[in-house]
Amino acid sequence: MSWEVRSMKSGTSFFNRSYSLHLLRRFWPLWAVWLVLLILIGPVLLGSAPPESFTTQAEYANNLNRTILESGRILAFLSILAGPLVAMAMLSWLYSPRICGMVNSLPMRRETVWFTSVLTGLLPMLAADLLVFLIILAGFGGRAGVETAHIRTWLALVVLGNTAFYGMACFCGVLTGNILVLPAVYLVLGCTASVAESTARALLGDLVYGYTYDSLWLHGLSPFLHLTTVLHYVGRLPGTAQEGVVQPGTVFPEYHMEGMSYLAAIAAAGVLLILLALPVLKKRSMESAGEIVAVPVLRPVFRVCMAVGCGLVGAAALCETVLCNLLHGRALAAAVVVTLCVSAFVGFFAAQMLMKKTLRVFGGGWKQLGVICACLAVFALLAEYDVAGYETRLPESAEVASVMLPNSITVSEPESIAACLEAHRGLIANKDRDEAAGSSRRGWVLQLDYALKNGKHFTRRYRIPINEADENDPTSSAMLWQTLSNTPEAILARAGARNTFSAKTIRYACVMVDLPTGDPMRGWQNEQYVLTPEQAESLYLEGILPDAREGNIARNYVFSGAEQRRELTNVSIQIERETVRRLTPDGMGYYYDGDASLWLSVLESSSHTRKWLEENLGVVPENQYELEQSIPASDSTPRRVYA
Repeated sequence: MSWEVRSMKSGTSFFNRSYSLHLLRRFWPLWAVWLVLLILIGPVLLGSAPPESFTTQAEYANNLNRTILESGRILAFLSILAGPLVAMAMLSWLYSPRICGMVNSLPMRRETVWFTSVLTGLLPMLAADLLVFLIILAGFGGRAGVETAHIRTWLALVVLGNTAFYGMACFCGVLTGNILVLPAVYLVLGCTASVAESTARALLGDLVYGYTYDSLWLHGLSPFLHLTTVLHYVGRLPGTAQEGVVQPGTVFPEYHMEGMSYLAAIAAAGVLLILLALPVLKKRSMESAGEIVAVPVLRPVFRVCMAVGCGLVGAAALCETVLCNLLHGRALAAAVVVTLCVSAFVGFFAAQMLMKKTLRVFGGGWKQLGVICACLAVFALLAEYDVAGYETRLPESAEVASVMLPNSITVSEPESIAACLEAHRGLIANKDRDEAAGSSRRGWVLQLDYALKNGKHFTRRYRIPINEADENDPTSSAMLWQTLSNTPEAILARAGARNTFSAKTIRYACVMVDLPTGDPMRGWQNEQYVLTPEQAESLYLEGILPDAREGNIARNYVFSGAEQRRELTNVSIQIERETVRRLTPDGMGYYYDGDASLWLSVLESSSHTRKWLEENLGVVPENQYELEQSIPASDSTPRRVYA
């Protein structure tokens, strides 16, 4: 080696200048590339849209503020890639037996080598961050409307990202003696919690009747994945601008970055991991260079993690792609158990091969593998036999504030909640029947979301088979679904009773009449009657709303058989309502919110609506089924039902 270690007090020194300079001379291109990225995604990106390209100075400042935060966010994510690359260079002496022996023979304590290596990798990155920060501050900080606080946030994003992911990579580097394994361990550390939980929950969804989930509890322990969901900028418009009463481009939001506390937490974890890596390094033998797992005590852990991880991922992947399309019930559970054990076997002995660097690994470890397979099998069987009582658990009626049905229909009246619970009990009772009807991937999805009075949610999700035999059986899950979706409150919600349909809010309305042409080549023809806002208001208040209160319109049909079509007429109604206009978060345009339209089929029993149509338009609705029977079979395709 062409560098000299200067004498020092080994008891107090944790940094060797000569060794640091050696690393800097050897790996300077790494920090040069990082500096170029900072400049390109920092000052160059900010200057790519000059003030002349914007209508006003305020619009330019708004774009600049947003771009500053987005630039810092991008660089924070790039730190995920930069961290392991710099760590691989700084800790390269751990992976070559020859270089490791030379470094360990130098008159330096391991603490000195460790902290010199780590700090030499981190400090130039932070220096580049600070340099580009000063360039941005000097070039853009003094411009009108540009928030200096956003430039400081930019620096915080980049510095925290560098510290977090470089620290994680350094810790991973101590655990292995192979430089190519470092990024693999790093990736596992950053994603394992979410992957393991999501695969386990996917298997539970296949084995447990009604199982569903909205979020992962351990997502925060997977920084690579969680950071993408929490780290983003948001803009809030001031005062009345949120109601859309101003023109776009005249009022701009105040931006701030969300997720900074999480980024700071993983940066602190990165520093802690650097400190925790030191005692591991001090116990690590020089002969570990070149080994897949450099710490002997972690080798059994590596085998177990590989077996469990491969077991869960393999079983979940096979279930999602093959098994759930072919099997159901106990047969599916048995296939899952077999798949878990086979995948665990592959993962366990793959770990053995990697560590021992040979294919002759089947002479031992069978007891440990047997315990792992037994635990995975117990997990699957406990889920299938519902030992925890998840499948039959329901909230009490008094605990429920509201229930969200499919198509975002929410009901909250006591009678509706009681009907939901009663139908839900029927769904639970039909478990064996529904599972025997086909695989867990067939049928329609029914999700019930109970909002409880204590602020929590109780959610279940079912696959409902749609079979012809169920059409005339009121206890079938399909008919229970239809009954549930046709409670009085649900019908009123579909009929728009919670919205304001008046001459002032209706922007378009028409009545559509489908009639057979009598010509098999032409099929059906459609006649339309466009209504004035006043006519539409009258139709809604005098016809649709009274029929909805009686349950005679806006009904939902699961089946499209003859029995259902006999209730339909050949007339449908479309009413579109003006929605609330609001500014987009960036203040540059509009968006519309609210339930904007109704599209309803008139039924034989819709007496109020039929009366209004006959008296005001001269339209006499005819039975849809009878019309279908009167035309040739080739032209008798049922008309679409609008609920």
